[in-house]
Amino acid sequence: MQLAVLTLALCWAYPVTIYLSYLLSRLGIALYRKHKDSTTGAWYEKHRKAAFTAIFWLQLVQCFDLAISITITGYAMSISPQVEAWWVDKEFLASNIAVFMFLAAGLLPDPDVPFSPSLSHSHAWIAGIIMEALQLAMFWYQQSPVSVLSRVEYLQLGLVMVRLVLFVAMVVLYFQPMYAWSRIQLDETEPLLGEVDSKPVRDAQHGGWLDYVVGFSTLFPFLWPSDSRRLQLRAIFCFVLLVIQRVVNILVPHQLGIVVAHLGSGTIPYQKIAIYIALRALQGQQGVIGSIRALLWIPVSQSTYRRLTSSAFEHVLSLSLEFHLGKRIGEVMSALSKGSALNTFLDGLVFQLFPMVADLWIAALYFLIQFDAFYSLIVITVTWLYLFVTIYMAKYRGRARREMVNREREMEAAKTDALMSYETVHHNSAVPHEISRFNRLVQAFQKAEYFVFFSLNLLNATQNLLFTAGVAIVCLLCAYQISADMQQVAMFVTLLTYLAQLQAPLNFFGSFYTQVQNNLVDAERMLDLFKEKPLVQDRDGAIDLTTCAGRVEFTHVNFAYDERRPALQDVSFTVEPGTSTAIVGESGSGKSTILKLLFRFYDVAAGSVRFDGVDARDMTIASLRSHLGVVPQDTILFNDTLLYNLLYARPHATMEEVYAACRAASIHDRIMSFPDGYETKVGERGLRLSGGEKQRIAIARTFLRSPQILLLDEATASLDSQTERQIQGALDNIAKGRTTITIAHRLSTITKANQIIVLHQGRIVEKGTHEELLAANGMYSQMWAKQTKAKEKKDSNATLVDIA
Repeated sequence: MQLAVLTLALCWAYPVTIYLSYLLSRLGIALYRKHKDSTTGAWYEKHRKAAFTAIFWLQLVQCFDLAISITITGYAMSISPQVEAWWVDKEFLASNIAVFMFLAAGLLPDPDVPFSPSLSHSHAWIAGIIMEALQLAMFWYQQSPVSVLSRVEYLQLGLVMVRLVLFVAMVVLYFQPMYAWSRIQLDETEPLLGEVDSKPVRDAQHGGWLDYVVGFSTLFPFLWPSDSRRLQLRAIFCFVLLVIQRVVNILVPHQLGIVVAHLGSGTIPYQKIAIYIALRALQGQQGVIGSIRALLWIPVSQSTYRRLTSSAFEHVLSLSLEFHLGKRIGEVMSALSKGSALNTFLDGLVFQLFPMVADLWIAALYFLIQFDAFYSLIVITVTWLYLFVTIYMAKYRGRARREMVNREREMEAAKTDALMSYETVHHNSAVPHEISRFNRLVQAFQKAEYFVFFSLNLLNATQNLLFTAGVAIVCLLCAYQISADMQQVAMFVTLLTYLAQLQAPLNFFGSFYTQVQNNLVDAERMLDLFKEKPLVQDRDGAIDLTTCAGRVEFTHVNFAYDERRPALQDVSFTVEPGTSTAIVGESGSGKSTILKLLFRFYDVAAGSVRFDGVDARDMTIASLRSHLGVVPQDTILFNDTLLYNLLYARPHATMEEVYAACRAASIHDRIMSFPDGYETKVGERGLRLSGGEKQRIAIARTFLRSPQILLLDEATASLDSQTERQIQGALDNIAKGRTTITIAHRLSTITKANQIIVLHQGRIVEKGTHEELLAANGMYSQMWAKQTKAKEKKDSNATLVDIA
């Protein structure tokens, strides 16, 4: 008895072991790839002929293995009812069918690469060798010296021995070339053929689903509501309801068969009908259980979406300036909006895909137990072909969907750029050009979109044809058995009911796989955002700069955006607390770079930037920036009220403090002249205000912030002379008592600075006060003379115009 149980267990364990070996191997390799890139060298071209020879023999051996498996299995199925131990033979046949499916999957064509076994396949073959050896040992152990083997037993023995030899041959053929080349590729998508042109055959985005799972593992923490015990209990209860739904799915067709069987007895089986109706009420996504589960899951799903989108937004804001300068805002906005797609995917994965897979396996087991191996074989084969066609075509559709999304991004980015550059478009009479460019992008998008919808309809038709063929075969087989008194009519009803139930999850898988493709493609960009790492981050143990006197030191600073072109070279200077320093030089000399280093948008490549004697890299970024105030050359305002933009610097400031800041910036009276006063809407990027008004708002905002260190980035460069003089007076007001560093283009605005630094090609060439630099008759003196001459000429022309 124990031996029979072990034999049954081994039959079940065999295919499970092979599939698990393959899947676990792929998962392990995918995790390895995530943490350590695997690359290939030039060995492929050197051994190209040997690689193709090995592939040819592997294909030949695996085809022979398949032929032997299906031939012997089919013959055993035809004679097995004639022998004893039919239950064990059914288990043996089911085990061989499952192994056959695994071997056949390796030979089916793939849209990405031709047949080329991976390391994960070899692991499954090794598991097959172990299981075949165990089967062989178990078989010989059961035989007595005088026992006579039946035909089925001869077939079993022959299949085990032949397949054992073939598995060994496949493993040897796989590893022999690699051993000869002294290199084993640890990559489940790294085929024996290597890579052509040193490019991966499949990258993480175009590879198998495990690559996707591992790639998206960064987002897995958002699945579980770790911040709420109440939501965790809801989630656990939803999982329990999922299990109950699987049980109900089995009971419904079984109970219907019981009802049909009792209808021929001449009485109405009220109790059994009531049980069936109750089970039907509980079944399905729209049933009682499904509705309760969906209702309970709503807060959990909302929590996932909230944490995911908030984290993505926070992450993008924390990324370095380098990222934002190199990305189109339209693409980033599109990526941030894909959180709902990922949330839909995660919900579908947990409550639709996993239950569907469970239902299919339960169905195969149910048919094997309730009917026989023929039905189980048909269901498994139809399911397998259905899923293969779905996945195979979806790979093509995934490419098409990705192309469509890329075209859509380009279309949206072009639209965003044109609208944000409204004035530039009209200044250059470029409206026809922008319309024409947008129309071309729309046409490219629609071309990609057409193939997506065309392939979807083709996929649906193929899926329906496959399932209909499977139902027809099962119906004919069952009808034959009923006519031969091998089955009851009630079992026919049970069979059709269960098949109808199977159609729903299979149809769902077709649409869900497409939806998964769409959602994953949509969410890839969000995942890319999470993978982006800030160039500048807080060090471990970084301190908070609680107080700041305002002393700034640059010590032998070197920096480059591109290593081939240094931006700053050996820059050293000191700004004492409460003093003003101006930095001048031609365009590209490194003036703005100094401000970016002060604000820690970048970290220095060599040397140090110190505040009150502490290296900026040893401080937290937030605490450092809290002591800095910036008035930029081009002020950007939010599309909200003037008050909102002013309070943005200090949200909890009182109205008296806001009024005081605006008076200091000489803008309060102007604001009060507006019909809506401080509630006036400023428009997109503040376009409803003049340049001088925007600069005054920026100055008032900085004054309200009350920083110890003031950074002025050519704050008056884009203004006319009269407005410049007014703004300069406001700047002088807020600079009192503060350390001020000014990037200046007009030298007339910095003549009173305590220190002027002259940059040329990233180096300090002069340093001193205005008078000292004029006396030195160097680069600053030449710049001053040039600007003075240009101003005198401009004033002279203005005088002549007035006289005329």
